[in-house]
Amino acid sequence: MSKILAVDGGGTKLSAVLFDEDFQLLGRGMSGGVNMNHTSLEDIHANVVDCLGKVFADEVPPLIDKLYVVFVGPVNVLYEELEKITRVNEIIPLTESGAGLLAGAMKEEGILALAGTGSDIFYVRKDKKLNSVVGAWGPILGDQGSGTWIGQKALRSVVASIEGWGEPTLLYDIIKREWKFEKDFDMVHIIHRNVAPMRKVASVTPFVREAANAGDVVALRILREAGEIMAIQTDCLIRRQEIPEDYRQVVCCGGAWKTHSSMFEVFQQELQKMYPSMPVEKPWFEHVLAGAAKEMLNQQVPTEQARERLSEQFSDYIIAW
Repeated sequence: MSKILAVDGGGTKLSAVLFDEDFQLLGRGMSGGVNMNHTSLEDIHANVVDCLGKVFADEVPPLIDKLYVVFVGPVNVLYEELEKITRVNEIIPLTESGAGLLAGAMKEEGILALAGTGSDIFYVRKDKKLNSVVGAWGPILGDQGSGTWIGQKALRSVVASIEGWGEPTLLYDIIKREWKFEKDFDMVHIIHRNVAPMRKVASVTPFVREAANAGDVVALRILREAGEIMAIQTDCLIRRQEIPEDYRQVVCCGGAWKTHSSMFEVFQQELQKMYPSMPVEKPWFEHVLAGAAKEMLNQQVPTEQARERLSEQFSDYIIAW
């Protein structure tokens, strides 16, 4: 029976699932991120080894028939480590945007609004290898609406509050509790002496979630702004590329959307003011199930039936936010 490995690597995590042609889950693993904007090459290598070790904890098959891979980083590290333990018959690279549509809605064409560690808005066409994009500038030049951007806005709000020209915010108490610093200026060292400072900034996103859930005005404002700026970028892509109505269907993906419901609510509201008939949807499954979704499409399984089957076999990968 065929063995299929699907791998999804981004800024925050590396996830992998091994399954057979009947979509039975055979192994899975998760480790740290692989994007060199946030993680050193040494750590990327360690994360790949760790993730594969978990996937093949029970058994290493002599042959992987298909490898579906999304890897925003040095993918050769993955290939080299796989070569040490097994053979791969066929490698099927997926773009981050294509994988997001597949896993998010079992679609191969449409608009993907990705807000994870970084952020991008993609126009994905099945007949084009290169998709149009707004964003992808990285955490210094862009990534507005991303987890890194949210973390940076939160930290700057805390600094403004400390200095006395910004509003009081629960974010200060939460960050101080989690980072365990005594003097406020210790935050400078915590960030700038970190081997991956932007990853440390992105790690603040769960603190923003906690503050927002407690009703903190500053945290909620940041998340509403994140939703608004993602909508602005999506509108820009639609207008710039003159996307026809048939392809105006937006699927969201990425961990930043999970921070608080207000981010998606504002995003959806702003877009539907401009495009009332355009669907704006939450994703169905985690990115790593793009390979399984593609296999379902290859087998011409009807969409709702495929969704139900994947939900049964990969219940831990259903997205609920």
